[in-house]
Amino acid sequence: MALLLWSHPYAGYGQKAAVALYELGLTFELRLVDGSPDVMARFMAVSPFGKMPALVDTDAGRTVIESSIVIEYLDGLAGGGRLFPADAAQALEVRLIDRILDTYVGGPMNRIVFNRLGRAGEPHAGAMANDERELATAWDMLEARLSDGRTWAAGESFSLADCGAAPLMTYARRLVPFGDRPFLRAYHARLMARPSFVKALEDAAPFGDLMPASPAQD
Repeated sequence: MALLLWSHPYAGYGQKAAVALYELGLTFELRLVDGSPDVMARFMAVSPFGKMPALVDTDAGRTVIESSIVIEYLDGLAGGGRLFPADAAQALEVRLIDRILDTYVGGPMNRIVFNRLGRAGEPHAGAMANDERELATAWDMLEARLSDGRTWAAGESFSLADCGAAPLMTYARRLVPFGDRPFLRAYHARLMARPSFVKALEDAAPFGDLMPASPAQD
């Protein structure tokens, strides 16, 4: 099996896939998306929308894009049932939390960063305020979900949802702090101690701090 991961170690969704790879014990080769014209041309050939990560399974001759689909594919390679529960109701909860994180945490986070970096001209304060409210709503929903005492995002087993929660929450809380949400804070502390995420953060460390926001203080 030869797995090539087109990504950047600092990218949130790239870290999501890396966490899954480390959880599953799968060996992979990083193809660093560094923004250079030659690399970008090759990257766009495997990821037409220019989104990270993209996974290439050279043995199977298959390319997989979109982080959640990449992880589902990896779970299958590792035998299945590791990051996707066999129980239908539990699997539904995993997918729900994954979508909340991708859409209502990762989405507004990326838009705020886009604005702060001035990639669309002068930062739009109204748009950023709306995205900050959306992030706060996501924190409230996750806090309510976690209040039932579950260990991980969707239950007692580390899953797809946790792979995404680890990087997305870590970066997004720098924009909208967790505040008085004790279950969310405790859950995030467990993510920060998870060996697979520790390794993903170690991979990103040589690239410095690329987030246009100060580290979280709450």
